[in-house]
Amino acid sequence: MAPDVSVANDSGCRPDRVAAALAAGFIVLLLATELVLSLPDETATASSVAAFYTQHRAFIVVLQVLGFVAAGLFGAYAWRLRPVDRWVSSAGLVTAVCALVPGLLTLVIALVADPADPAAAGRWNGVEPRGDDILFIGILVFALTVAVRLGSGIPLLGILGLLVTVACLARLIVEAAGQRRGLLESVGPLLFIVLVGVMAVLSFRGDLGAHRRRRVRPPADRDHDRLGTSRSQGQPRRP
Repeated sequence: MAPDVSVANDSGCRPDRVAAALAAGFIVLLLATELVLSLPDETATASSVAAFYTQHRAFIVVLQVLGFVAAGLFGAYAWRLRPVDRWVSSAGLVTAVCALVPGLLTLVIALVADPADPAAAGRWNGVEPRGDDILFIGILVFALTVAVRLGSGIPLLGILGLLVTVACLARLIVEAAGQRRGLLESVGPLLFIVLVGVMAVLSFRGDLGAHRRRRVRPPADRDHDRLGTSRSQGQPRRP
């Protein structure tokens, strides 16, 4: 019977093309759902919010469902990162859960919106920024974990992780200070997409866990070195 030959790269790591596909699907769906429609911000009047959500109710519901699917794809990608680093995998799962919160709030607004009684829509629209805060906290946790756990072996991930962390932290500080968020509302998420995209490429190539293979040597190699050392110590020295 022929031996089982595994396809691996030069570092000895197997490419995870399923993980790469999950991450790519997440990016495509996220961009598709975020770019096609702009929702009213928290400063909009209750009547304008109710009118907008009533007019686009069906489309908004479909977009939120697609957003939930995108969060599920990212969660599945995070789950497949367990062999690479369990801390990064756990942080990714937390981020996937946090990503559901803004979509749930938007879905509630779409369901309760009524131009004849806009108060409920206006009230929930005022709460929606808190859902965004939760999402930014989740992204910050994931990016910081990637920077700390993987940045030493893959400097590009360390740099991107720190950039995402700083951008999300700055956005949260500005939000807490009651100032206009401006570009900070989009810089963090865009950098996060770049980070996930780079990780998807590394998963596809099999390079994401390469540094762990270099740092952690197989037990058989360590036993072989100890055996060789003991043999050399047991042999008499030659004159």
